[in-house]
Amino acid sequence: MSSSTVSSINYISSRIYVYVGLPIIIIGVLGGILNIVVFLSLRIFRQNSCGIYLITMSFINIIQLLAGFLYLIFVRGPLIDGIVINVGNCTIRLYLVQIGALISMSCICMALLDQYMATSKYKRLQDWSHRKIAYRLCILVSLFWIVFCIPHLIYYNAVVSSVTNVAVCVITNSIFQSYVNRFYTPVLLNTFPLLFIITFGLMVYSNMKQMSYRTVPLVRRQHEIQITSMILTQALISVVLISPFFILTTLTSNIQFTSDPVINAKIQLVSSITICLYYSYYMVPFYIYICISKRYRQQFLFVLYKIYFQRCYGTIVDINQVAPESQ
Repeated sequence: MSSSTVSSINYISSRIYVYVGLPIIIIGVLGGILNIVVFLSLRIFRQNSCGIYLITMSFINIIQLLAGFLYLIFVRGPLIDGIVINVGNCTIRLYLVQIGALISMSCICMALLDQYMATSKYKRLQDWSHRKIAYRLCILVSLFWIVFCIPHLIYYNAVVSSVTNVAVCVITNSIFQSYVNRFYTPVLLNTFPLLFIITFGLMVYSNMKQMSYRTVPLVRRQHEIQITSMILTQALISVVLISPFFILTTLTSNIQFTSDPVINAKIQLVSSITICLYYSYYMVPFYIYICISKRYRQQFLFVLYKIYFQRCYGTIVDINQVAPESQ
């Protein structure tokens, strides 16, 4: 009886990765590409410090969906059987995924910090909201996380399980395992970004309320309202999407559960759901911007139709146009 229950639960878990995970990847990659097209096509984003953070985050989100989630679907889903986990696709992939997660979350935090400075009433803080500073911060933060995550290359290895006789990717150092369970996952990836987003989100909201009483050019005010609403909404939704995964990971890492296979199968089922929610974080930015900002919808349609569609259509007309016969 228990074996059939376990099989049924495992079947549902594997199907969740396919029927929920694959649409997340397709929709997320499409949304990320459209974000990049809009941000790079419009000078108001391309030459804006907050826009630089959003462009960087869009590139990283696409990589996360393809390098992280797509591989996970192949390993845990029923699409391809017999994928061999080795040192290459274990350590290197996890290393890249950890770097991507940290850079993506850092971009949201830096965008919030940038908006706080851009909407501040103090000129000295406004001067720090500059695209050159944003370029440098993106490079420095990326390099920092690349170096910071080097232990993942060292202590993650493919080990053959004595139970299933299948290679799994695990941490082979007890000290690093304790660090991951007690600080890296619960604090660095979850608690700290959550507190940062809440703190600076409230400060940015306060600045925006005060801005209505200050003499600010109308175009700048409209742009700051647009960017702020986009960033704040994305940050809050991101917290909702990523928190369940990190909470479950922290609990399963620090609490000794029973060896009952049915309970373990149920935990894996919940894990598959939280993983899909987690990777939805990389999917939703474009659709948040479209839903929350009327101005962004207009900018998207302008880029799509006025710039690219008419340019391509005009090129086709020019090529196919027949010159009038000379009299």
